[in-house]
Amino acid sequence: MAWAPGPFDNDDALDFVDDLAEAPEWRTVVQALDYVTKQAGYLEAPEGATAVAAAAIVAAAVGDVTILPDNHRELKAALGAPPEGAVALARSALARVVAPASELDELWQEGDDHDVWLTQIAVLQTTLSAAK
Repeated sequence: MAWAPGPFDNDDALDFVDDLAEAPEWRTVVQALDYVTKQAGYLEAPEGATAVAAAAIVAAAVGDVTILPDNHRELKAALGAPPEGAVALARSALARVVAPASELDELWQEGDDHDVWLTQIAVLQTTLSAAK
């Protein structure tokens, strides 16, 4: 089981990016982001981890491709430019993942690497903010 602070350092994120590589469509990324932004109740960890990965894919598309795992760098070219609104949606999804009632944030708080994980989220937010 993969579990580290990077956006693709967990099984849910790896599954998401692997599936996306097989069928690269922005619709898949946007749906993952949209789901968490509309989740008013408790956000489960798998959905949160997938949203972080989806936001990282948007960040890679508008910024640094090295955000993507080495074996998936071709996704930037395969997907092309993100659709209108994807950057703002990615920023909102990341904010939701670190907000209260997020299992992923709670799990990171239980360990020693919460600050490292939050730094990874902040890097993505900065990349997305620079894309305005």
